[in-house]
Amino acid sequence: MRWFDAAAQTFRAKLRDLQQWRNTRPPRRVGPRIHIERVEDFPNRLKAATLYVAGEEPYAWGAAMLCPCGCADVIELNLLAQASPCWSVRKNRDGSITLVPSVWRTKGCRSHFLIRGSRIDWCTTDDLR
Repeated sequence: MRWFDAAAQTFRAKLRDLQQWRNTRPPRRVGPRIHIERVEDFPNRLKAATLYVAGEEPYAWGAAMLCPCGCADVIELNLLAQASPCWSVRKNRDGSITLVPSVWRTKGCRSHFLIRGSRIDWCTTDDLR
């Protein structure tokens, strides 16, 4: 029965590690809902939690928003399929928005996130595996 006690002890230790990892992992979807605002051109001052889409529907050419990490940098995204890189904004059936692919800042705060269901979905290194 010693082998059983050793196996049970190992199992309990792994379970404890898993619970600790779950409790320390950052929340994935956080923050307020992201609202979409259609504009002819980007405003001088952007509001937080707002994705500005420039151009008349269905010919949107760009999107802009304040970085959701709180660093206050402006993120501008190309929506023209002819240029690279490019993103697309979709309106879901429930009225929420999705921005694809993810936004991965290579300078500044280095944030990496998606907008799905009008919420910020933070990407982690685990998501890349």
